[in-house]
Amino acid sequence: MSRPRKRVQPVPDPERAAAAAAFLAGQEITRTQCGRCGSEVAGVNGRYACGVCGWINHWSEGHKALPTAADDESALEMPESF
Repeated sequence: MSRPRKRVQPVPDPERAAAAAAFLAGQEITRTQCGRCGSEVAGVNGRYACGVCGWINHWSEGHKALPTAADDESALEMPESF
């Protein structure tokens, strides 16, 4: 009997990995009650969406400012299909 082969994963760019870790460290999972049906909902940094009734709170009600497009390196990259 042979074991399945492990797939070789690409080595991540250390700078990109450090930036991702810093971003994730600033995220906080928060909980509240849905503003429409009262179900308990969880979100990130005070932004919520209810999976039961579809309610979402306004983006400005979050606990932290949202990043801008300039903060997102992938938004600045041109897709190869263009």
